Amino acid sequence: MIVTPPAWGLGVSYLQEALTPLEQSFTLVFLEPRANGKSSRPAASEMTCWHIADDVESLRQELGLDNIPCLLGHSGGGTIALYYAIRYATKVNRLILLNHRLDGFDDSKSMKEAIVEKAKNPKMRAPLKAWTTSHENLTDEGFAQVIRSFLPIYFYNPDAFCRSKELSGLQSVPLWNYQTVNGADREVHQQEAELGKVTAKTLIISCRADPVCTPAQAMATQRGIRGSKLVIYDECGHFPWLEKEETFRDIIDFCTS
Repeated sequence: MIVTPPAWGLGVSYLQEALTPLEQSFTLVFLEPRANGKSSRPAASEMTCWHIADDVESLRQELGLDNIPCLLGHSGGGTIALYYAIRYATKVNRLILLNHRLDGFDDSKSMKEAIVEKAKNPKMRAPLKAWTTSHENLTDEGFAQVIRSFLPIYFYNPDAFCRSKELSGLQSVPLWNYQTVNGADREVHQQEAELGKVTAKTLIISCRADPVCTPAQAMATQRGIRGSKLVIYDECGHFPWLEKEETFRDIIDFCTS
C-alpha cells in the first residue's frame, strides 16, 4: 500500500504514526512528495497536486511494480492519489480517498455551514480565531505554532487533537509549501470533470464534522467514479482514525474483499 500525504508541508510522519494498525495486514510505503522532508524543491509552478501525481508514478517504477495494489491518500494527499488514478488509470488497482479534497470543487457553502456549527462550541473559539489569523510573514516554526493552535477545529471533539503526538507536537512546517500549493495564483484543475477516467476500485471515507474536506466533496467524487463506495462517519472530523475505531476495519475490509 502506497500512502500519499498532503504536499503543503505537514509531512508524512503523522500518517506513519496513524496507520500503524494497517502494518499487520499490509506493507506500507510512505511517499514524501516533492519539497517535503528530504525531497527536493521544484519550481513553484510544478507544486500542484496534478504535477505531484508524477511522484507517485516515479515511486511505482522505482519499486518495480506493474500496478500499485492499493493507493491511499489523506486530505490533499487524497487529491494527489485521485490525480494519479485519473492520469495513470491502468497503474492502480485500489484507491482509498481518506477525507480527500476534490480539486476545483466549490465547497464554500458546506464549509461555511461546518464552521458556523463549530462556533457554537466554546472550545472552538480560540482555534477558529487562530484559523483566520494571517500567516504571510511567519517563520516555518511560527507557522507550525499557528497550525497547532487551529487544528482542534478539524475534529468533532477538539480534545481528540491531543491523541496524536505528531500533530500536537508540530515544530516546523514549510510556509513556502503551503503558499505554493494553496496560493491564490496556483493553477487549479477541475478534478470532477475527469472522475470518469478512474477505473480503480475506490473507497471514499468522509466525516460530517470535517470543515475542510466535507462530505459534499466526497459525494461529488462518489457520483463521478463508477462503482465507488462511500462511507460517511458521524461525529468525526478530518482525522477519522483518532475519533472512529472502525476506520481501519473499513479499510482492511475494502482491500481484502
